[in-house]
Amino acid sequence: MRTVLTIILLSITVCYLSAQVPVKKDLMQMLDKIPSPPSSVKESFAQVSTEIDNNEPSCSAEKIFLSIEKEISQVEEKFKSQPKATIETAAPGYSAETAKKMNDPEMKKKMKSMTKEEKMKMAMEMMKSAPGSGAVMDPPPIRAALDEWQKIYNDTQNEFQRSTSDQREENNLVEQYQKSHEEIDSVETAEIAKLPQISSGEMSAPDPAKVKEVKLRSANKHIALANKRLDQIRSRWQASMDHVKTRYTLFYQKLVEANYALDSKNFSTKKILADAQIMILVAVNQLAQSSRNSWEESASWQARRMIVEKE
Repeated sequence: MRTVLTIILLSITVCYLSAQVPVKKDLMQMLDKIPSPPSSVKESFAQVSTEIDNNEPSCSAEKIFLSIEKEISQVEEKFKSQPKATIETAAPGYSAETAKKMNDPEMKKKMKSMTKEEKMKMAMEMMKSAPGSGAVMDPPPIRAALDEWQKIYNDTQNEFQRSTSDQREENNLVEQYQKSHEEIDSVETAEIAKLPQISSGEMSAPDPAKVKEVKLRSANKHIALANKRLDQIRSRWQASMDHVKTRYTLFYQKLVEANYALDSKNFSTKKILADAQIMILVAVNQLAQSSRNSWEESASWQARRMIVEKE
């Protein structure tokens, strides 16, 4: 009864759940399809597409990540295309009249202003109108998948702290990286300002050949810095990849063994396991986007040098 009451309360709170069922797709296999960050600026520039607009480079690693991003999008679409759950599917056994009442726009508006106590009272009244609508025991393989996910869920606080600490460290590294590039630009500006001026009529400016030499030296420094940053990125990215695999592999093995809980009769079971899949899909997408960003950002420094060479 407690499980059903919880589902009812959730339904009352949001009216329409995004309640998906699991998608029959091994997301863990997708991890090994993600291209890792490049080992150098030279490697990234050789493989990305580059366009120059007003002396500003635009680098795209679309062709490198096309396959994995398409696969991620296909899974996302499978979730999005699933019908949203109504209170009938969230808590089977309720009358059509009750479901219609809960989905009425005026009722939804009223529930938004309800207190938690008022929602609880409504849920209890609904329970009285649906005797015998309890959850059915899931088969052992499905319960095993749920139990494994519960272990992961119980570690949420530790995972949050780990993630927060990791993000803080990453932010500091990015800030220092950007600052170092800015320092190179500042030195370049100062060196150009010290160059002898060449007069041409009433105009004077530094020797273009000397300016180019300074800019090329700066470009080389930017590339060296980007290569150093790539070493950090590759190490941290691989650590994140290993963490995701360690955290989710056993659960996913059990989910596959349970045939993605397709035989479960319980809305809550499918909802929990679908949410688990979505969480893993988010991790897959984050790893893919992080790697893609490193390809495009690092390649941009070689593109900038190429612009200087053509001046």
